[in-house]
Amino acid sequence: MMSCNPTSTPVEPGLKLVKDESEKSMDNTLFKQVVGSLRYLYNTRPDISFAVGLISRFSDDPKASHWVAAKRILRYLRGTLNYGILFTKEADQDGFTN
Repeated sequence: MMSCNPTSTPVEPGLKLVKDESEKSMDNTLFKQVVGSLRYLYNTRPDISFAVGLISRFSDDPKASHWVAAKRILRYLRGTLNYGILFTKEADQDGFTN
């Protein structure tokens, strides 16, 4: 996904994911690995927390539309590599870092 086209938002506006039994199933293991990695990442990237929560609901039986939504998050991350929260060890009296 490093050579993909980036997107400006992690979720398509108005997206509603549903469990559609007629839709093609995806690789359960790969989907869980991607969701697990994204759940680890959103500790420093709160901008993706809603999108990751949305797709993680379908980890048991992911469909093609869920995989497309997961790939969109990865495309968003590609375009925003410099975003994030930096946690440091030292803080002043007010709790703010220098």
